Amino acid sequence: MMIKEAMRFQLSAIGLAGVALLAGCGGGGGGSGGSGGAVQTIAFDFPGGAVVGAPPAVATTKLVATASSGGPVTFTSNTPTVCTVSGDTVSLLVAGECSVTATQSGYQGYAAASQSQLFVIPKRPQMVAFRNPGWQALDAQPVTLAAAANTGRPVAFTTSTPAVCSVSGTSLSKLANGLCIVTATQQGDDIFATATTVKNIPIGTEQASAVPFLTGYKDTSQTKELGTVSPYSGSSADGWYCGSNWCGSSVSSDGASFTYFYNIQPKDPAGLGAYWGIKLFAGTLTDLAANGDTLTGVRIDAQAAVKFNMAVNSEWFSTSNNAVNVDLALGHFAIKDGKACNVTLRAVVKPTAAAATDYSVSLRDKFTINESCGLTGLDLWNELQDYPISKVEFSAAGVNTSVSTPGAAALTFTTKLTLTGAITFQ
Repeated sequence: MMIKEAMRFQLSAIGLAGVALLAGCGGGGGGSGGSGGAVQTIAFDFPGGAVVGAPPAVATTKLVATASSGGPVTFTSNTPTVCTVSGDTVSLLVAGECSVTATQSGYQGYAAASQSQLFVIPKRPQMVAFRNPGWQALDAQPVTLAAAANTGRPVAFTTSTPAVCSVSGTSLSKLANGLCIVTATQQGDDIFATATTVKNIPIGTEQASAVPFLTGYKDTSQTKELGTVSPYSGSSADGWYCGSNWCGSSVSSDGASFTYFYNIQPKDPAGLGAYWGIKLFAGTLTDLAANGDTLTGVRIDAQAAVKFNMAVNSEWFSTSNNAVNVDLALGHFAIKDGKACNVTLRAVVKPTAAAATDYSVSLRDKFTINESCGLTGLDLWNELQDYPISKVEFSAAGVNTSVSTPGAAALTFTTKLTLTGAITFQ
């Protein structure tokens, strides 16, 4: 009896030892991430950065991951409503958080391993082009608002100044003197970000804020804003350029005034021809760009007029041909006849006095497109809204060639203009 019990004990011990041996050996290659097998790691490059595509296009990104075991890596999406995975390519369906897992299921004695990446898929930006309709008279005539998103999606208008104006659809009603603030909005979704553009529309007695083009002069060659000052003149009496001491510039000691004169001294005034002008460039500009749009300059929103103070010499003023051209060169570039060209607006101003006088010239009513650079369908107000004013130029519509300067040693015809104070758009 005791012999049988001893034999049973020995067999049980042998069985337990066998179980312990199998457990120590593990499951061999493969495995599902449980215990056993050599540990491996996965290097998973960050896949973020791409923006969601605009339908029907779908943006994709390549997934790159490497297992330290050298085994193949597979990818799965943990957020299939945001992004899906096919092979090593992730498709970005909508904006949001995309989570992808890279897995190596076990390879040549290595245990399974995985590594996840979570990244944000940004929405596509939108832009709303909303031109300011400009100053409006306080009357019952509604104003039609126009704006467009670069995505072609509909734009809605709202106002934050209901006591001054109201908006219904694209129609704006003027209710009181003041600044009417209108916002054009294109609502976003899972693909596009919300975009807004705000415009301030002066109504009745309200004025837009003043925007200075220049505030004064550093010296005879630069404004206080470091824009170049470039006067010019010439006539048939001097080979069509200003030679000797016949022309010159001066700046007042306080930098407030700039004067340019041209003395024509012809032997025979018959058939005399001449030109005269001053180019004033926007801050830091020495000239307009030679191969594309000029980006520097004053931007117009609801400003209605250009304002300046001007004086001319009495001899020129006394002639019947004393008009001054005021040219606004815009940043809008084109090639015309093989040469660089900028769209330019012009107003012709007749001085009301020889003495220093303030002038305000309406942008919409007095200016016309003087140089279109061969472009067609241009709208003056749209040009002012879309491009900076990069150069202001004053030139003589007709140089003084008929009234001599008193006290001059020889027959001399003088053309002189003085600009005092700021040149401002308001």
